Amino acid sequence: MARIPDTVVSSRTPPRHWFDKLIPRLALLALVGEFTLDQVRKILQMLAIVSAVLMAAVQPSSWRRSIRSALARKVVSSGSDAIGIVCVLGIALGILLIIQYQLWLEQIVQSRFLGPIMVAVIVRELGPLLVNLVVIARSGSAIAAELALIHVSGEDRVVEGQGLDLLLYYILPRTIGLVISTWCLTLIFIACSFLSVYIGGQWIDAKTGTFWDFTADTLSALAPPDVANLLLKSTIPALLSGCICCAAGLDAGDTNASVPRACQIGVQRSVIALFIVSAFISVVAYV
Repeated sequence: MARIPDTVVSSRTPPRHWFDKLIPRLALLALVGEFTLDQVRKILQMLAIVSAVLMAAVQPSSWRRSIRSALARKVVSSGSDAIGIVCVLGIALGILLIIQYQLWLEQIVQSRFLGPIMVAVIVRELGPLLVNLVVIARSGSAIAAELALIHVSGEDRVVEGQGLDLLLYYILPRTIGLVISTWCLTLIFIACSFLSVYIGGQWIDAKTGTFWDFTADTLSALAPPDVANLLLKSTIPALLSGCICCAAGLDAGDTNASVPRACQIGVQRSVIALFIVSAFISVVAYV
C-alpha cells in the first residue's frame, strides 16, 4: 500500500481557528469577573447592614431594655477592659516619639515644632489606627466567635422564630458599643501619648518648655480638618468592623470547626477596611 506523503496529510488537516487561542484568556477573564462580582456583592451586603444599623440607631423604638443592656455590656468589655493596654501603648508611643525628636530634630528645629509633630503623627494617623487595631484584635474577634457559637447552637434561629429582629438583637448593640468604645479609647490614647511626650521630654531635657506652653503649642497646631479626621477615623472603621465581625459570625457554618474561620474572616476583613477607610479619609482631608 502506497504511503501518503506528510505534506498531503498536513494540507488536509483543518487549520486551528483563532478563537481557540482565546479560550484560555477568556477563562481567566471569567475567573476575574466572578471574583470581582463576588467582592461587589459582599461590599453591597455590608453597606446594606451598615445602613440598617444607622437607621435603627436613630430610632428610639429600637432601644429596648434588652438592647440597652447589651450595649452597656459591650461598652464595658470593649472599652473599659481595654483602657490598660491602650494607656500602655499610648505611653510607649509618646516615649518613642520624644526619643526620635531628641535624636533627629533637636539640632534643626525649635521646641515649638514638637506640638505640630505630635498632631501630625499621633492625632492624625497613629492614634486612631492603633486603637482600631486593638479593638479589632480584642473585641472584633470576640464578637465573631460569640455570634458564630450562637449560630452553631441554633440560638439565632430560636430568637428569629420568636419574632425578634436579629439586626436589633445582635448587631446593633455590638456595633454601636464598638464605635463608642473606639472613640473614647482614642481620646485616652492621645492623652496618654501627650503626657508621656511632655514627661519624657522633661526627663531627657528635650526643651519642651512649660506644660502650658507645650499644651498651647499642641492645641494651636490642631486645625478643623484634624478634628474631623480624628472623629471620622475613630468611628467609621469601628462601625464597619462591628458590622463585618457580626456578619462573619452569623454567616458561619453549622459546626464548631467554623468558629475559628469566622474569627479569621471577621478580623481580616476588618483590618482591610480599616486601612482603606483611613487612607481615603486622609486623602480627602489633607490632599
